[in-house]
Amino acid sequence: MAVSLPEGVKVDSNDLGTHQYKRVISVRAPHICFKVLFMVSSERNTWLEAAEFVADAYADIYLAPRGHHEMTLAQVAFVEEQDKLTGRAKRTFGGLGNRFAGKFCPTIAISLNDAKLFFDRIQSPNS
Repeated sequence: MAVSLPEGVKVDSNDLGTHQYKRVISVRAPHICFKVLFMVSSERNTWLEAAEFVADAYADIYLAPRGHHEMTLAQVAFVEEQDKLTGRAKRTFGGLGNRFAGKFCPTIAISLNDAKLFFDRIQSPNS
């Protein structure tokens, strides 16, 4: 059997806590290829591909240690204090206090490297 990860594995970590967790670790393998190989001739070391299985894997691991609420509140207070001059964190996160209150909507990242988008033509009722 041969296993390949043509697009690799990506691991992301975010330690800006919320009311539900202190840290999240995301693991992504967008393309995993398993090939079953069959030896046709040992003399010539000839192999044929007998089967192929293609999959992907995405996992998010949430960590919520005991006392993480207090740690997160302290972290939010520190970031807000440091952010007073520039306001970047407030603009980026829409207010850090909202993040802890459960109102935070994370930024959505979309990779269009290999994506193919298809749009159906919409016809008006008068045409």
